[in-house]
Order: sequence, then structure tokens, then C-alpha cells
Amino acid sequence: MEYSDLYVRRIRQLCKERGIAINKLATMSGINQSTIDNIVRGLTKNPRVMTSHST
Repeated sequence: MEYSDLYVRRIRQLCKERGIAINKLATMSGINQSTIDNIVRGLTKNPRVMTSHST
């Protein structure tokens, strides 16, 4: 399993636990929705530390 898979699992887990959608997470974290979408879809395999720390 790659780190990118762990990011996706964690993002989805947090959204499910908190009952929020990806776009709400983007708003709450101050990260562009497209950035989070790219991580979840596997287009961004290695997000910067500050990006992943915000989520």
C-alpha cells in the first residue's frame, strides 16, 4: 500500500465520521476542493506536508 492510498482512506474516513462531503472538508481546511479531489482520485500521489497537515 502506498502513502497516497493512506491519504485517501483517511480523508474518506474523516468525512464519513463527521458526516461531511469532500467539498465541505475543503472549505473547513482552507484547501482548494480541486486539490482534495485530485488526492482522492489518485491524481496527486504525494501532497505537500502542509496540504496533508491541514486535512
